[in-house]
Amino acid sequence: MDRRMTVVLPPSDSSEDPGSLPISGARVRQVAEREHGDSRIGHFLSKVTGSCVKRPWTTLGIAAISVVVCALVSVLFLKFKTDRSDLINPSADFHQRWMRYTQSFGEANDLVVVVEGKTPERIKEALDDLGARLHHEPEFFSNILFKVEPGELRSKGLQYLAPEQLARGLERLDEYRPILAGNWDLVRLETIAVILKTQLEAAKTPEQVDGLLHHAERLIASLSHSIEKSGDFTNPWPDLLALDPQMKAQGNQTVYLINDAGTMGFLKTSPVQKDATSFEGHTKSIDRLRELMSDVVSAIPEVQMSLTGIPVLENDEMRRSQADMGWASMISEAGVLLLMLICFRGVRHPIIGMIMLGVGTAWTFGFTTLAIGHLNILSISFVTILIGLGVDFGIHFLARYIQHRQQGMELKSSLVNTSGRVGVSILTGAITSALAFFCAAFTDFLGVAELGLIAGAGILLCSFATFTILPAMLVISDRHRTAAQLP
Repeated sequence: MDRRMTVVLPPSDSSEDPGSLPISGARVRQVAEREHGDSRIGHFLSKVTGSCVKRPWTTLGIAAISVVVCALVSVLFLKFKTDRSDLINPSADFHQRWMRYTQSFGEANDLVVVVEGKTPERIKEALDDLGARLHHEPEFFSNILFKVEPGELRSKGLQYLAPEQLARGLERLDEYRPILAGNWDLVRLETIAVILKTQLEAAKTPEQVDGLLHHAERLIASLSHSIEKSGDFTNPWPDLLALDPQMKAQGNQTVYLINDAGTMGFLKTSPVQKDATSFEGHTKSIDRLRELMSDVVSAIPEVQMSLTGIPVLENDEMRRSQADMGWASMISEAGVLLLMLICFRGVRHPIIGMIMLGVGTAWTFGFTTLAIGHLNILSISFVTILIGLGVDFGIHFLARYIQHRQQGMELKSSLVNTSGRVGVSILTGAITSALAFFCAAFTDFLGVAELGLIAGAGILLCSFATFTILPAMLVISDRHRTAAQLP
């Protein structure tokens, strides 16, 4: 038995345009049932939209509360990871090797100030001035190095000696060990004379004889000096380590980090302050260092200063990307809004579509905070992706809604019918786009994986807002407007 309904239209004047005839409510319901009654998904979407248009203020109130909650959760708990290593899977073998290396040798995060000048004196003056300023601000800077003071390397002086020198020093230390143990009889003058005589008789090479004679000469010189200047002692014993006179002189010099030409000096420091909630990383330390550099250049105009180092390069990169992302988002929003204003020939519906997009974006931030907990330098671009893709669902919905209104359907029926007719297409497009982004989650490149997960979820949330928030706003905005007043 054929269950289709047949509608008999009343006769009309043949001079009238059939397309201009109004459509009755019964006809609208019959068309709606015929067009989406056989689709379970379309019927479900119509039910969802119907519930929202029946209680528009309740729907928008719930949406407003959810947006506020998502915003608060994101502000309080959403973290920002700025290091490039945060883009890599932490379980990857090469990343694990790098982490073990940094634990043993540290990570290169030094800030390097380059001072250029015509004379070494002015460069040293600028380095001293900047170094003193940095030492007064330990909350921003640590490990400041621009010169080596006398005596700072003496505690590690053995590391600069040749193995032969160290071996000779150990031999002499073994010779002095009994004396160091407290056997002072060995340093009595008569004992020393006997030992020297015995060693000279046993010497077999000229080098051994020369060494013993030199020892005897030092002993005589020490005794003569003590007799001439009572109380002034001169060590008669050979030094444990034979040092180059130039090396001894360098141990008493202040050495600046200046190139051989004397035209460029360097200062190295490590940033202390790092803002974990900002994409800009060591921004506070870097900004403060640039301020101090400017002050020094103002005081010593003969020099020029520049700043480099991995943290500086990454900081500038993050700032540039953040600024570019902000401009890209604003330009894309303005472009989308302008096109909607032109195509819909009005202001109200484009603004409603952008509000719907804003709600979906806020929900996406909340999802990101709960599911991932942070953003990185790649995943922050999801906002631009949503502006380009999330608004498409609203445009499709608005266009079909206006078409139904112009065909004579009443407000709520046109919204419900729009969800039933184009809802399956919108939902299919949202799911396929989201799945394409979700596939990125299978890569080991963590930055892309997180971007895919966030963007895919954002697209689904924007499509959900299309069937709920958008119809509720349209019911309120168009409730006193006829089809003729629509664009």
